[in-house]
Amino acid sequence: MPIGTTKLRDGRCIPNLAFGSGSALRGKDAYESVAAALRTGFRHIDTAQLYHNEDSVGMAIKEWLDGDLGYESRGSEKHAIGNSPTFGLPSNKREDLWVTTKYGGGDQGPYEELKNSLKRLQLEYVDLYLIHNPKLIHGNLEDIWRGMEQAKNDGIAKSIGVSNFDAKQLSDIVKIAKEVPVINQINLHPYLYQSSLDLLKFCNENRIVVEAYGSLYPITQYPDGPVTAALIEPQHRLIATAAQVLFLWVRAKGAVIVTTTNRSERLVEYLALGKLGPLYQAEVNAIDAAGAIPSSDIESNGWLVIMTDPTIPHIHHILKYRRFISCILILQATALTYFVYVRSLRRASSNWETMVCASSVTIFFIASILLTLIRRRATARVVGAGANV
Repeated sequence: MPIGTTKLRDGRCIPNLAFGSGSALRGKDAYESVAAALRTGFRHIDTAQLYHNEDSVGMAIKEWLDGDLGYESRGSEKHAIGNSPTFGLPSNKREDLWVTTKYGGGDQGPYEELKNSLKRLQLEYVDLYLIHNPKLIHGNLEDIWRGMEQAKNDGIAKSIGVSNFDAKQLSDIVKIAKEVPVINQINLHPYLYQSSLDLLKFCNENRIVVEAYGSLYPITQYPDGPVTAALIEPQHRLIATAAQVLFLWVRAKGAVIVTTTNRSERLVEYLALGKLGPLYQAEVNAIDAAGAIPSSDIESNGWLVIMTDPTIPHIHHILKYRRFISCILILQATALTYFVYVRSLRRASSNWETMVCASSVTIFFIASILLTLIRRRATARVVGAGANV
């Protein structure tokens, strides 16, 4: 089953597998990762203004277009990297590469902010321009969308769409749009599938293609969950990895895949998806059923996916403190158990033991409250904003 492309409602065809410069690459130099993806054979690069790395993404793209990405410089000479026949060519064609970026809510509006992105990316146009998150609109939907449409009309964005929009928000755009969004990029994996049915139905009815990010959550963040078990049978049948089966599940839902990795072997693994056959419908149904568990069960096992939204810049710090306080709780619980045991062995206790025990109880109580507050804050902010890679 070739990875292939999906035809959009504006007639253009988007490659079904994208390499993203968000997630772990957000705010970092993405040159090496994007360069490795292009060398390996990825022809769809997904970036964003809020990732703060468009300049390094653009550098890798420019070198690929110039035919220099397959070489490393040593003095005045260039030496080939790897054995890929794709490289060492005089140049590569811009039309052979799909580049997506996203409007990050900048004050200049989507049109002018895209011009700034194009300077960083060293491109004359992007293939797809998305509104990164509905929360960035600030109640100014029509003006923002008109700016997106102007970018398309002027040719600096060949196609336009949105990201992290629910059915109601998409409906609001469709009502006022001269150009209906061709894409809605959303967080999609088997544990979110049931709760996304209304949105997926709306997208299908309005010929809006879904792009899926975060699809590997079941194996990266919830590896002991029921979906992991449901992947085993198709893994054996197809001689595939768990990641490949999850991506095949995404394709079975008609969605385009957006993923990222810093490991070269993973790039090869993901591209090898095109050599595998599709999932049987019974296998898709089994994965759907395994993912249909209460969201509260998932949230209690890792705080479900919602930890990479670029509109929540401090979420990782919140999680860091959460882990630190959890360690304090464990230590205090151990100390309390010890002192209860000591007091059970003798009626009297020294003043220092009493003080330590009282302090442990106080610290345990305070840490418990802090952990609860941090968890509520993180969950509330995350659920409200929606995650993005």
